[in-house]
Amino acid sequence: MIALLLAATLSSAIRAHMTFLGDDMLEGRGTATRGHEIAARYVAAQLEGIGLDTKLQPVPMRRAELVASESRVELIHADGTRKILMAGKDCIMAGDFRGLSDVEAPLVFAGFGVTAPEHKFDDYAKIDARGKIVAVTGGAPKDFNAEERAHYASAKGENAAAHGAIGIVRLWTAEDETSGTWDATVRSYSSIGSFAWLEGNAPHPFLPQLRGAAWIGPNQTLPPRIRIVNKSKTDDMQSPNVVGTLRGTDAALRDEYIVLSAHLDHLGIGEPIRGDSIYNGAVDNASGVASLIELARMFVAAPPRRSILFIAVTGEEPGLIGSDYFAQHLPVPREAIVANINIDGTSMWDFDALFARGADHSSLKTNVEASGETIVPDPFPDQAGFVRSDQYSFVRIGVPSIILGAKRSGEARVTALEWLKNRYHQPGDDMSQPLDFDAAARFTTDLFKIAQSIAQQDQRPKWNKGDFFGARFGTAATKD
Repeated sequence: MIALLLAATLSSAIRAHMTFLGDDMLEGRGTATRGHEIAARYVAAQLEGIGLDTKLQPVPMRRAELVASESRVELIHADGTRKILMAGKDCIMAGDFRGLSDVEAPLVFAGFGVTAPEHKFDDYAKIDARGKIVAVTGGAPKDFNAEERAHYASAKGENAAAHGAIGIVRLWTAEDETSGTWDATVRSYSSIGSFAWLEGNAPHPFLPQLRGAAWIGPNQTLPPRIRIVNKSKTDDMQSPNVVGTLRGTDAALRDEYIVLSAHLDHLGIGEPIRGDSIYNGAVDNASGVASLIELARMFVAAPPRRSILFIAVTGEEPGLIGSDYFAQHLPVPREAIVANINIDGTSMWDFDALFARGADHSSLKTNVEASGETIVPDPFPDQAGFVRSDQYSFVRIGVPSIILGAKRSGEARVTALEWLKNRYHQPGDDMSQPLDFDAAARFTTDLFKIAQSIAQQDQRPKWNKGDFFGARFGTAATKD
């Protein structure tokens, strides 16, 4: 009876937090907006009321918004003629943190733009990219596993700069067409500003060596030279992470910390769909923050041996900005962070089993089994979800990390797929949609059991021997 009452209380608490965080009054909790600031203060008050030492961590940011009418790519042919590709129509550009960039240089094709020594693969081996603009396609070789492909796909700019390139353009290919049309892709990028966190006046992540970047639309012939002109409006601002600390009880382990994270931001106000312009982000990710708050309450009632940092981060949607800032400005020594469990969407519909992206890379796989649920492989490996949310900010500083997901069947699966198709990153992700708060309570309890098993065990988690991410980012403390 007590267990049933606790479950009912947990489901009601999750509903209550989501109702507030997903309300229209918060206007979609866009990064660095008043709605997000209100949400952050709500979460801070909740954590402080539970008994955590709670602080707001201001994240200094720069936002760059492209001025499409003054931005373009010029394809310069051998005879000197120029074809103009306008931003927001024929090419896609992000805002540039410098405000204005203008670069013209020879163009060289660099395949995927990938250098992977462990696979003896290097697209730059037979070209000289120094002082040139490189053209690359999306993705990475098919014989890499999905997570490796995603890692290398996200590092093309860094690799181009490392080989001396001064600009990069991505080419639209037939494979891109399988994920959507060019026009739809242009629309999806048209209202997204670029964000970076600031160290002094220097934006991060940012590659000043690359003086131009663009995504070129279909049916374009590569010329010998190219010019990229980017005009952007920039604004400096702040947006807070919320950090709550619960100190552990074991004198030998309390200086080691588990990080439980969830992003608090969503997309704010955007293009109206069926008359609604507020992108509430109820499932993505008011649900995750609601679980985070209640996990703090559960751990205060059952104090852990290790300490725990509960963080509600800003700026996930525009590129993991808040979590990256936190990982580079930790309130404790880096080597003290032993694991991260990230929550990017609590399961809001019934489920048959769990999967944990990242668990196969480290000893955390054993901890996931502490949930008592059936554990299955990632049913969507090609989505490469392990590198697409805030846990990756911790992976990149060497911390074994996971993000939990749910496998469903029957009506619950139909509802979840409908959400993905018609509500994800749309105004329809609000509190009027079908939601199962009992399923959310069960998922949150599973998270608690997994985190508790990490908090209570004697040994800190380790990357598996020879693991791709462990070898690339692991430290002496985290490598097996």
